[in-house]
Amino acid sequence: MDEREMARWLALGRISVGASLFAAPGLAGGLWVGRDAKSAGVRTFARGFGVRDAIIGAGLFQALETGDADEIRRWLLFGAAADAADLMGTLATWRRLPRFRRLVTLAGIVGFGGMGYWLSQQFA
Repeated sequence: MDEREMARWLALGRISVGASLFAAPGLAGGLWVGRDAKSAGVRTFARGFGVRDAIIGAGLFQALETGDADEIRRWLLFGAAADAADLMGTLATWRRLPRFRRLVTLAGIVGFGGMGYWLSQQFA
C-alpha cells in the first residue's frame, strides 16, 4: 500500500469517526469518555468534534483526488494538529477516564495523529 492509499484510508477513517460522533454522540463518544458521554454537554461537544473530523477527512480526500501534494500535506497536518489537541485534552483528564477507554482512546489518537504526521512528511 503506498502513501496515497494510506492517506485515502485515513481520510475515510476520519469521515467515519466524524459521522459516528455526530450521528450517535452518546454511543461513539462513550468509547472515548465512558458514561459521561450520555450528558447533553458531552454530546454537544462530541458532535462538534465529529464535524471537525469529517471536514478534515473530506478535505484530505478532496486533496487526494486533485493530487495537489501541498494541499494533501496541509490537510494531513490539520488532522495531526487536531489529534494533538485531543491527546492533550485526554491526558488532562486521564485519571477520570475509564481505564480500558484510556488505552483505546490513546491508541486511536496517537495512531491517527502519528500516521497523519508521518504521511505529511511523505508529501513534503
